[in-house]
Amino acid sequence: MILDLTLTPNRSLRRDQARWLLVLVGGFFLIGSIRFLILGLWPVIPFMVADVALLAWALRASYRSGGARERLVLADDGQFTFTRISPWGEARVAELEPYFTRVHIEETPLGDAHLFLASQGRRLRVGQFLSAPERREVGALIREGLARWRNQAR
Repeated sequence: MILDLTLTPNRSLRRDQARWLLVLVGGFFLIGSIRFLILGLWPVIPFMVADVALLAWALRASYRSGGARERLVLADDGQFTFTRISPWGEARVAELEPYFTRVHIEETPLGDAHLFLASQGRRLRVGQFLSAPERREVGALIREGLARWRNQAR
C-alpha cells in the first residue's frame, strides 16, 4: 500500500459537549423566560423556545453531515481509487490511472485552496470539508504517493 488516506470533516464539539452546550443555552433561556413572564412579556417565550429548538436542529444537522468521508487508496499494483461516502452512507467510487493522475491546487484570491485530481479528462474535487491548509497538506501527500508509485513502476 503506497497511499491510504481517509478524510473526515472537522467537528469542533464532541456529541457530549454539544449536549452540554444545548443544556446550558436552554437553562439560560429558561431563566430569561421566567423574567419575561414576570414582567408580563410572555409573547417572547415562544421565540426563545424556537431558538433552542433551532440550535438543537443545527447541531444535529452538523453531526449528520459529519458522517461524510473520502478515502484515497493507491495500491502497489497501481490501483488508485477515490471513494466518496455521503453522510447517508452512499458510496461513489472513481478508479483513476495513477500514471495520468495530476494533483491541482487552485488558490483563490481570498486565500482559500481547492484540491482537484485530474485524470484522462475527469476532474474530481477532493476534501471540500477540509480547511485550506489541510487541503494543501493532503495535496502534497497525494503528489508524494503518486511520485513514489511512478518511481517504483520504472
